[in-house]
Amino acid sequence: MQAVILAGGQGTRLRPLTTRTPKPMVPLFDRPVMEHTLLLLRKHGIQQVFVTLSYRAREIIDYFGGGSRWGMRIHYSIEDEPMGTAGGVRRFASSLHDTFLVISGDAVTDFDLSEAVAFHRRNGAIATMLLYSVEDPTPFGIVETDKDGRIRRFLEKPSANEVFTNTVNTGIYVLEPYALRFVPDDQPFDFSRNLFPRLLANNDPFFGFRAQGYWCDIGNLLQYRQAHFDALTNKVSLDLPAEPVRPGGWIGENAVVDGNVKLEPPFYIGAGTRLQRGAAIGKHAVIGARCLVETEASIHASVVGPGARVGAGTRLTHCVVDSGAHVEARTALNNAVLSVETMAPLASSLPLAA
Repeated sequence: MQAVILAGGQGTRLRPLTTRTPKPMVPLFDRPVMEHTLLLLRKHGIQQVFVTLSYRAREIIDYFGGGSRWGMRIHYSIEDEPMGTAGGVRRFASSLHDTFLVISGDAVTDFDLSEAVAFHRRNGAIATMLLYSVEDPTPFGIVETDKDGRIRRFLEKPSANEVFTNTVNTGIYVLEPYALRFVPDDQPFDFSRNLFPRLLANNDPFFGFRAQGYWCDIGNLLQYRQAHFDALTNKVSLDLPAEPVRPGGWIGENAVVDGNVKLEPPFYIGAGTRLQRGAAIGKHAVIGARCLVETEASIHASVVGPGARVGAGTRLTHCVVDSGAHVEARTALNNAVLSVETMAPLASSLPLAA
């Protein structure tokens, strides 16, 4: 089976993490977010993947290459001008010969994709949208189905008084190649705004599959931080590149933990990281690979990217630290995001992990 990964977005709401890094390459437990997507696809038997690219495309190609490292074959298309979600997939139409998946390269999920494909085929669908229930559906497209799962109506990003359900479009689709015949090859075309309304108008077999498991659209820094916390507490199944050393605690290869370091689960310490004497790693701390946490520094409910340095005596609470950033000694930060270039408050609209 084949899949198309949509990986062309700039990730403006994830800045400053995406100022120097394309959104699919932002680290999630020392792996690019898109690598977790690849691992999920591989788990479900998908070996050939097509990737739509635009912003900082070369960095993605340089990392993933032809896919042999994952036992997969990866092909790329770089868009000079945005072609929309469906328009980008249309470029691969000549290579998509059977039922295929479309999935975002910057969301975190552990959905049973095989079950979704089986549902799609069982219903003879031309298109199947994977659906999920959320507390606030307004940032997403909302979807209503009949008792058999056939989609009856949907509305893209409704206002609060337009909401008729909390079931949303996850941006993961199972499609038949035939569906791409409706997509022009010379203009931008979107699945939700263009293709799916046409399928509804034609009364084509268009279904919604209510997925079970975990899904998080990493649309902003709070969601990015929360995805880490959720993995630490087993709300999502991810393959972490570290060994479990105690319930809720992971430490990577060649990490060094000096004497008198306090470790309170759940936590993650990446490979090659050093925690100096007296450091305190509190609940929901994620510290990437090759970091240095200096003497008496304290990190609680924060995400520290690979290669970062946290100065002696510093206190980080509910923070996000970009890869390679340096937090000066004896600094106290709460709800902040720190990159190599800037530091800013991390405005909170989501509940914080304790």
